[in-house]
Amino acid sequence: MNRLPPLAIALAAALLWLGIGLWQRTAAGTPLNAALIAELPLTLAVFGLSFVWARLRRR
Repeated sequence: MNRLPPLAIALAAALLWLGIGLWQRTAAGTPLNAALIAELPLTLAVFGLSFVWARLRRR
């Protein structure tokens, strides 16, 4: 069975995290630029953790 590469899994997780975070913050009235800047650090952390998790899971 072919699995998705770890980079694709990590990218999907990070984009999902970013999309949900932006949606919640902009719905609360935060401007898009400020919401994007606020979500970037956690999005990068989610990307890193999910990449490591996906790499370890393949073993």
